[in-house]
Amino acid sequence: MDGPPFGSSRLHFPGAASTSPPQRSVDEPSQHDARLTATTPAERACEGLRLLLQSQLYADDVGADGWEFALDLVELKTVGLTSSDLRWLVLKGYAQHARETTLPGDAQRSFRPSKSLTLSKRTCFVITDAGIEAARQWIAADEISRTQPTARLPAASPTPVVAPVPETPRSRMAPHWDSDLQELRVNGLIVKRFKVPAPNQEMILAAFEEEHWPARIDDPLPPHPDQDPKRRLHDTIVSLNRNHKSHMIRFMGDGSGQGVRWSVATDQDDGTS
Repeated sequence: MDGPPFGSSRLHFPGAASTSPPQRSVDEPSQHDARLTATTPAERACEGLRLLLQSQLYADDVGADGWEFALDLVELKTVGLTSSDLRWLVLKGYAQHARETTLPGDAQRSFRPSKSLTLSKRTCFVITDAGIEAARQWIAADEISRTQPTARLPAASPTPVVAPVPETPRSRMAPHWDSDLQELRVNGLIVKRFKVPAPNQEMILAAFEEEHWPARIDDPLPPHPDQDPKRRLHDTIVSLNRNHKSHMIRFMGDGSGQGVRWSVATDQDDGTS
C-alpha cells in the first residue's frame, strides 16, 4: 500500500471525530440515520469499507498479515451495517470473509474459509485490493465535498463504486509457500503446515513459489536411481493434498507424469488424494 499508513491527510477517514463538530438541528438526520436510509448498497457499505481499510492500515503498519486485524460480524454491525451490506461487499469482491477458529493460547488467529454467505458471530472480514481502491476513491470524493462544498460531483452518485476486474477462480487465489515457517497459505489462511520435514513436497511448493504459482510446473524432483520418477511424483502429489487445514486448493498431475498442476478446490474434492 503506497505511502505511510498514518499521519497523512490523504488518508482522512470521513466521519472522524472533530474538535468542533458542526451544529445541526434536531430535525436534521444523523450520519447513522442517513446510512440506514441510503438508496444504494454502495452508500450503506462505505462505512464498512472505511473500517476494513483502517484495519488493513494497522496490519501494514506493524508488518502483520491482514487477517490478524480482521473485523468480526459484531464489530461491523455495531456501526449500522446489516448482513446484506456485508454479503454485498463480499459478492462485489471488496471484502473476504472466513470463520475464526482461533483457540485460547494460539500464537496467531486462524480461520476456516466460508464457502457460502451464511454469517455467524465468528465470521470475520478483511478488505481486498478492489475494496482498497473503492475505499480510496470514496475517501477522495468525500474530501473534495468537504473542502470544496461548491464543487460539482457526478450526478449519478457521490459514492464512487469500483467494479472489480473480472477474475477467474484461480486469479482470486494467492498461494504462498513460507519455507521458514513451513506453511502453505492461500489468501492469508493456512492450508497446510509441516511439523516434520517432507523434502519432496517442500521442493514442489518451493518451485511453485519461485515461479509465482503458474498453472503448471515441470517435475522439480531430482532423479533417484531406485525410484520411478512418475510414481514418486504421483505419491508426492497425493501427500500434498493430505491434512489441509483450509480446503481451498488441490494439486494434481498433468497427465504425462512429468509435471504438477494446481487448481481451486471444489466441493467434490475431499482434500485427501
